[in-house]
Amino acid sequence: MLIFWTITLFLLGAAKGKEVCYEDLGCFSDTEPWGGTAIRPLKILPWSPEKIGTRFLLYTNENPNNFQILLLSDPSTIEASNFQMDRKTRFIIHGFIDKGDESWVTDMCKKLFEVEEVNCICVDWKKGSQATYTQAANNVRVVGAQVAQMLDILLTEYSYPPSKVHLIGHSLGAHVAGEAGSKTPGLSRIT
Repeated sequence: MLIFWTITLFLLGAAKGKEVCYEDLGCFSDTEPWGGTAIRPLKILPWSPEKIGTRFLLYTNENPNNFQILLLSDPSTIEASNFQMDRKTRFIIHGFIDKGDESWVTDMCKKLFEVEEVNCICVDWKKGSQATYTQAANNVRVVGAQVAQMLDILLTEYSYPPSKVHLIGHSLGAHVAGEAGSKTPGLSRIT
């Protein structure tokens, strides 16, 4: 049986890479380093943004208990929200098998509100994180591109500088933050 799996994994690794493209986010392949390596023998593409279902949940000092949804498809939701341009913004990104409306995520926002006036955006990608670990790890690339897209909207539509943004990621959320950071020069901090 071991020989069967060894041959199967070898053949999967030797197969020609595939690619999927999503409007406004770019293209994603299953080639190295994302697949076909000893560490990542399976070649898996990330899910579509629709299947991942990423949501941006805004909490502020004015609405610490109830989030406001910010939509990538409708930047006017930023202007209609309690988002304050004169404040720093902290993105909190959950990890594997978690969700953005968990109590620990909102508790982090509330703790931040105790020491500063801040925009706290929880990135909820629960549908994409509640898959197999290999699939969730690949979905990180799409979610990171979506966070980068939100940062780009803040910059281009509202002249909100990346230097006022701190990305905070836990578990695979840290990888999301890294992906977003690689696409967004000038971020204040990634932790």
